[in-house]
Order: sequence, then C-alpha cells, then structure tokens
Amino acid sequence: MESKSASMKNTGKTVAKKHALKSVRVAERVLSVDDNLKRLSKSPIPMNFVKKHNGAWNHQDWLDFLAEIDAKGYSPIDPDRVGLILEAKKASFLAR
Repeated sequence: MESKSASMKNTGKTVAKKHALKSVRVAERVLSVDDNLKRLSKSPIPMNFVKKHNGAWNHQDWLDFLAEIDAKGYSPIDPDRVGLILEAKKASFLAR
C-alpha cells in the first residue's frame, strides 16, 4: 500500500503532466484571423514598416510585408484588414 505522501507525489506528477499536455495543445492551436489581426495591430510591426518606408510603399513592399508577417506566425490573416491597419498607422505617422 502506498503511503499518503507517495500518493500525493504521484498526484502532483499527474497534474503536472496534464498541465504540460494542455500547454502543448494550446501552443499548437491555430489562431483565428481576428486573433492574428488583434495581435498584429498591438505589435510594433506595422508602425515599423510605415516608418521604414516613410509612409509610402509600393506593391512589392506590400507583398514583402505580407510574407514577413506570415513568417512571423500571423497566419491566417485578412490582407484587406492588414491594409487598414497600415493605413491607420500611416495616418498617425504622417500626423506627427
């Protein structure tokens, strides 16, 4: 028969394993388009892009930006709404 302290240790290990598995599942979860847009808009990435291009960019710059955010894990994402985020950051940048 197991002692009470040994039983508690096993229970603690089981809880730790369950917590670790839950953390892995959360990390593997794919974020929604809305989640990614919220994360992106709160990050410095869009404003850094606007500053780097001094508030003006071409189509290739835009495609490169989309590829950059995809590589950084902001996928899936709605490019039209990303454009709106950039335009808002651009307006803020140019107003300074």
